[in-house]
Amino acid sequence: MTMNIDQKRFLAAALAELEGHLVRFEHLLRSDETITIFQRVPNPFGNEQRSKLLRLIAAVKEHLAAMRDAFGLPTEIVDLRWQLTATLLHIATNLEECYPRRMKGFGELDTETATQLTQHLQRLSELLDAIQSEAKK
Repeated sequence: MTMNIDQKRFLAAALAELEGHLVRFEHLLRSDETITIFQRVPNPFGNEQRSKLLRLIAAVKEHLAAMRDAFGLPTEIVDLRWQLTATLLHIATNLEECYPRRMKGFGELDTETATQLTQHLQRLSELLDAIQSEAKK
């Protein structure tokens, strides 16, 4: 029995999510520590364990490709322009919730902090708008 297109899409989406996490883990495993603005991820694994984990991840990715082929799963073509603008629109919506008037449920901010936060959020919005505008060209 074969899968219908909805079943294939559902399975492909679940497997693609796994693949995305594996790609991130591969990146993290290849360095001693990954530092971003809001995260520090020290790698606790020694060289031998890292190598084994990377080989296991590679085996999982090979199996994902085999599953794709076995079930005729679609390979999604991602429109980076759309993905970038849609993601930034989603983030902009989330950032709206960070304005002082929206965060009152967490407690009141003093006027100076509220003003400073508002200014920073406005600047961040301007920068994100600039990225969106550039991506739409």
